[in-house]
Amino acid sequence: MESSTLDYLKKESDRELLRKRAKKMALQTSLENSASENVAGGSDYVFFRLGPDVYGLETSIVKEVMIPEDIVAVPCTPDFHLGVLSVRGHLWAVIDMCKFLGIREGLEFENPGVVMLSGGESEFCIAVDEILGVSRIPEGELKALPKGDGRISEYSLGVTDDRKIVLDGEAFLQDESLIVNEFVGSDI
Repeated sequence: MESSTLDYLKKESDRELLRKRAKKMALQTSLENSASENVAGGSDYVFFRLGPDVYGLETSIVKEVMIPEDIVAVPCTPDFHLGVLSVRGHLWAVIDMCKFLGIREGLEFENPGVVMLSGGESEFCIAVDEILGVSRIPEGELKALPKGDGRISEYSLGVTDDRKIVLDGEAFLQDESLIVNEFVGSDI
């Protein structure tokens, strides 16, 4: 009986030793990864397509991406406001970025994807033709977008060598022209 108890204790101490080693190695690996990311610099962006062009927004302001079942139109709103979307009981305004930025008449598809932006007090969705995924852009790779490209230059952080336009999501979130706060009807 003593022998089996000692064997069990030895196995248990071996397991604990292996657990500690695994934890230490995992910590070292994660520290090495974060150090290499900091050395490489850059940021992660969610990329999406509006017509033929590819755009990106920093992941820090993107709360979620999805393809909604239904966007409900709201009367008496600007033409760039597609409507509202209910996500887990919360209503989100949906903005057509093509119309807002003056890129095109509107989206290519009737059932667009949405990128949900959130920061500070402001949150809304932007409708996109296609959600492409997340990619890292190394620090220093963004080039300034030439001025005069319409309204888009106001909201641009830059353009990559492969012609992806990175948008300033914080500027969208702080833009009061995207807020619809009007009453329609008579005074009572």
